[in-house]
Amino acid sequence: MSKKFWIKRLLLALVVSFVVIFTAQYFKSNNLSYSFIQAALWSVITSAVYLLVLWNKLRKNPSCAIKSQEEKS
Repeated sequence: MSKKFWIKRLLLALVVSFVVIFTAQYFKSNNLSYSFIQAALWSVITSAVYLLVLWNKLRKNPSCAIKSQEEKS
């Protein structure tokens, strides 16, 4: 998998998890700065776990990753 793939996945995971966590914290009646800090911290942790799981799945079964790249070429 190319670096572009991993960077896109990381950014997507960061943005989605940040928005969800920020919204949940804010609606729990926490102030804005606390919600932002919690969302920033937990989105980094969530994204790291997501990418590690994805990398592990692709490492165990590389044929799926190779097949999807061959179709594009």
